[in-house]
Amino acid sequence: MKLMNMIPKTFCLPALVWTTFFSVALADSSMCQTCRWTTIDAQGNPTARHENAFLEYKGKFYLIGGRGVNPVDVFDPKTNTWTALGKTPIDMHHFQPVVYGDAIYVVGAMQGKYPVETPLEHVWIYYPEEDRWEQGPEIPENRRRGGGGAVVFDDKIYLSCGIEFGHTSGTNNYFDCFDPKTGEWEVLTKAPHIRDHFYAVVANGKLYNIGGRNTSYHTPERFGAFFDQTVPHVDVYDFEKGKWHTEEETLPYPTAAGGVVHKDDAIIYFGGEAAWKSAYNQTQKMDLDTHKWSLLAPLVRGRHGTGAILWEDKIYVAAGSPKRGGGNLSSIEVFSADHDWKSLFNRENLDGWSVKCTAEDKGNDFWTVKDGAIHCDSMESEGHSHVWLQSDEEFSDFVLRLKFQSFPEMRGNSGVQVRSRYDENQEITYRGEKRLGWLNGPQVDVNPNAPFRNGFIYDETWGNKRWINPSLPSAKIDEATHKPKRIVHYFHNEGPGWNDLVIRCEGTRIQTWVNGELVSDYDGSGILDDENHKARRVGMFGHIALQVHTNSRNLIRYKDIEIRELD
Repeated sequence: MKLMNMIPKTFCLPALVWTTFFSVALADSSMCQTCRWTTIDAQGNPTARHENAFLEYKGKFYLIGGRGVNPVDVFDPKTNTWTALGKTPIDMHHFQPVVYGDAIYVVGAMQGKYPVETPLEHVWIYYPEEDRWEQGPEIPENRRRGGGGAVVFDDKIYLSCGIEFGHTSGTNNYFDCFDPKTGEWEVLTKAPHIRDHFYAVVANGKLYNIGGRNTSYHTPERFGAFFDQTVPHVDVYDFEKGKWHTEEETLPYPTAAGGVVHKDDAIIYFGGEAAWKSAYNQTQKMDLDTHKWSLLAPLVRGRHGTGAILWEDKIYVAAGSPKRGGGNLSSIEVFSADHDWKSLFNRENLDGWSVKCTAEDKGNDFWTVKDGAIHCDSMESEGHSHVWLQSDEEFSDFVLRLKFQSFPEMRGNSGVQVRSRYDENQEITYRGEKRLGWLNGPQVDVNPNAPFRNGFIYDETWGNKRWINPSLPSAKIDEATHKPKRIVHYFHNEGPGWNDLVIRCEGTRIQTWVNGELVSDYDGSGILDDENHKARRVGMFGHIALQVHTNSRNLIRYKDIEIRELD
């Protein structure tokens, strides 16, 4: 074996600077702009996992490794079916395998438990058609690491950067070439920046290091300070010239362990983990002609610690973690122009929506459009009953997703009603005064002042006005008793500045997710389909509506409102 350019095994560099998001276009003119991420309703379920690999071999998708010893799960994109094969011979995680010939090669990975994982000592080779593993050549001791990016180019395997000692130390900028035919390991010129927890990609004869972080960075007060030390720089190796350079444009949302593919004239990077509590769901595109970044449609579920596949002009991702640190997903998503998502808001005006309220509140101009978002402002109101912004269309079974932005000065609450209907003849009482008008139907709560309620379901249907998830006899709810185990909420000046809300209605079942966290999984049998709801034509079919609660002094915004109707 040929070994050159030896460098010390342990080192720790200062924190890398988080890039400021200045130059990113919010739209993209290519076909990618029409693409959306959609969760595939697959047959069967793979073993949920993260820090795993996900790659394509002869038209099938292989989910390999992840913390623990897991089976190899295979997805057939033609039938949307998962099949489980044998387990890996050892614990194997934090790696990017590559397809070479009739096998899948693992040339650098970790094993063991956080935070003192150890690097694998050998190359491992998997033969998919035989479901067979083979131990390959020994990796030179001073080149062993996990969390690096691996690619195949010109019949050789290249491994870039990584970390030597689990999550403790040894983040590096190593660059090596492994020849599967001879077992020879060659040390090449170091990359410009150290990084680990990332995936590399080849495009147009060049290797791209995108994303990652310096996991060697710790402080006395916080071992996990490395979450903030993401690498914004994009390093590029030109195979023909044998030289590295760094792109001028930095990654807009720098994360670690995001998925990456080369598609057409662009590199698509998505997901990852960094400072936020939840995994990132941003999809970012670098145009290989202009070298500029733009944003595309976000993932349905933010995730990190898994690979990405480009197959037949579609991008696939499966498994991974939905939150910063550990967590296991089993779902699979596809990014494609062939989808059923429909926008309910055009970012310019309120076409397709109507304000619903009592006659006494018609003079309140609470709902407007500002900066491409629906803007709700009742901060100066001295008093009002409920005021809704209702979709003109009606829906039955669907998945609805949107973003909401909240402000700490807001006093009151909002919400998203589904399968609802306005009854202009319903009598209500406001401050002892009789008024007419009410929007019946279930409401998914949005309450920035009490974020433990976000995603809970309150039935606004007259005659049944109470919490239905959790099931309570009235509108009263106790935080200590009912708050979820994990609450993720961001004000406008925190994290991404926006919160993701997903609502799935199918039959009598309503599910809600807030920033990727499942909050409600409610079966409304006997309630949503009872005689009261049937008489009012709500619960199972109706409009979407955004709400201003009675006397709430709201300052809240909604955008990216899209719906996908279910068969």
